[in-house]
Amino acid sequence: MSKGGFDAPPSTLSAREQLARLVREYGPKVAPGARERVVAQARQRGLEFRDEELTVFAALDTPDKVQAFLDTEVTYNNDHTTPDQEETAWTPRQVLARVNAHCFEGAMFAYAVNTLHGHEPRLVLLEASQDSDHNLVVWRDARTGLFGCNAHSAFPHLNGRPARFADIRTMGEDYHPHYYSDRSRDPSELTLVGYSEPIDLEARHGAGWMASETDLWELYFSYIDETVVFHYLFDDSGESHRYPAIRALEEKWLVRGADGKVVVAVSNLPKAAQELWAPYWAAKRRGEPMREWDRRFRALTGLTPVDLEDNALDLAKQLALGARLPKLASG
Repeated sequence: MSKGGFDAPPSTLSAREQLARLVREYGPKVAPGARERVVAQARQRGLEFRDEELTVFAALDTPDKVQAFLDTEVTYNNDHTTPDQEETAWTPRQVLARVNAHCFEGAMFAYAVNTLHGHEPRLVLLEASQDSDHNLVVWRDARTGLFGCNAHSAFPHLNGRPARFADIRTMGEDYHPHYYSDRSRDPSELTLVGYSEPIDLEARHGAGWMASETDLWELYFSYIDETVVFHYLFDDSGESHRYPAIRALEEKWLVRGADGKVVVAVSNLPKAAQELWAPYWAAKRRGEPMREWDRRFRALTGLTPVDLEDNALDLAKQLALGARLPKLASG
């Protein structure tokens, strides 16, 4: 669930040197009362941070300042550069020490800092087809009532937005023209299809993760579940849906094979989708335009065959990283 892109070399400074540099740069920018507010919010939640960390957090007292920090200080952590590269789910403290983050990690950093300043952030997941999803940390401007968000990506125009949107859907639609495929890098191949309702991470998962020093895999594996409601963009029907990978597990379209691998159980798909499966892949091998094929299959399942295969690979990775997937049946 991390919309990435073109990575940049991370800093060569040690974590101690990095924090010292940030304190020198951001310490003078701390507004009166900001540090006291951050300390009080952290204490209220039982969070223990180092003085240097609190200083930097205190300087980022508005979501716009958080976004500027992500844009100018934090390089992109492309943890998918090679198949054997170790994937990460860094905490806000690890992001600060490394000034390096991918989409999910940048979002967790922004969520924690905005929480400590009382901005009541929420997480929104942008849903893509045949592409990576994208995490937005959304807030509402108390003066105007409009929504803005923080986000981190190496793709152009997929970073945060100032508070200028009347609702979350309008914000999601603003990303659509810039949301093109991770694979083809073709700006005309747009892949964004939907968005989640705002998620209160603190209410669902507590606050301890904000000061954790170990990777946030448990949060990463669980923040999207069957209770999170999704909506399609450019759809006036008012209908909602579950996250497609969750539905695929519940319907047993994805199962654990005899060899332990996660596979697509074609025989469990709706009959019309079963009949489309083989012709779909045959058309793809012939190099036919796939838009109409994708539309027909998605109308039946909410996914495309490529999405199902991608989800099988992603779930296999999650299992290897220690995820518990109770809905993953054997078949």
